[in-house]
Amino acid sequence: MNYTYFSQGPSDGQTPVFLTPGIVVGRFRIHDRLGFTIGTGVQIATTHFHTYNHKYILTVRFPF
Repeated sequence: MNYTYFSQGPSDGQTPVFLTPGIVVGRFRIHDRLGFTIGTGVQIATTHFHTYNHKYILTVRFPF
């Protein structure tokens, strides 16, 4: 869940809320303790005010 409150500017007082269903896979071993994890999801607006809707996201992480 992602929540933002705009306190100034043209969107003053507005609060968009997004839910992000997705999937994360990994930890794939690369070398010794270093791993690789990848995830994807889509941000869906749940409020009437939003600056975008249905945006896909991708995350790549290297845990050690």
